[in-house]
Amino acid sequence: MQFNGKLWYYEKKGGVLVCRLFKMSIGFLFLLALIGCSNENNPSKKTDGVLTPVKQNERNSQIISSLGFDTLLMYDLNIKNEDIKMIHVWVEHFKNGEKQEDIVRGATATNEDMTLAAAKMNFNLDDTTYAQWTLSMTDGTGSTTLQSPVMEIDTSIGTAQSQLNDKINIEAEKPQVLALIVRDGTNGIRVGLDEDVIENTVKENDEVYVVRVMISKTEDYE
Repeated sequence: MQFNGKLWYYEKKGGVLVCRLFKMSIGFLFLLALIGCSNENNPSKKTDGVLTPVKQNERNSQIISSLGFDTLLMYDLNIKNEDIKMIHVWVEHFKNGEKQEDIVRGATATNEDMTLAAAKMNFNLDDTTYAQWTLSMTDGTGSTTLQSPVMEIDTSIGTAQSQLNDKINIEAEKPQVLALIVRDGTNGIRVGLDEDVIENTVKENDEVYVVRVMISKTEDYE
């Protein structure tokens, strides 16, 4: 067999050829191992926590509806980084493209496994509809609950929302959007929860709410 002008005899030099291929394979696997290690050490690839939506069954949905919740977001949070000390949850409010004061904001110390919830409940009083946001963060032994002031709202136009349906990896100090809610849904909501989608939604609609969460390595309350 001729290869690059040289004559190879497998019965005589086959062992040498196999040995060379084996060395090439070892080198290739070593290269893959180096690539794998570099990816693990890459901060952009690191996961500090995992958010998983709590699935609602039919019975739970009926209970939620009977309590008057217009919006209920609930997530399990698994902390992967022992340096994480705090979890922050807040609701941003925009009117006619302008940022308003946050509806409600809260923070608490974290444990390895937590559950967080953000809910908006509508209720009627004297033919006027009001709403109140509630944020809850619990680790199974204790909980932190915060409520917004009661707000008069206009429900003549329905709401639209987009929220996470699958688990997602989150990084420390990087806010993660849980929901994008629009009061005036005539222009709808674009697909996705990226910042450019949020920016365009804020510009295109009269009133927008953005629910965010962030885990942090510091103990500062914002």
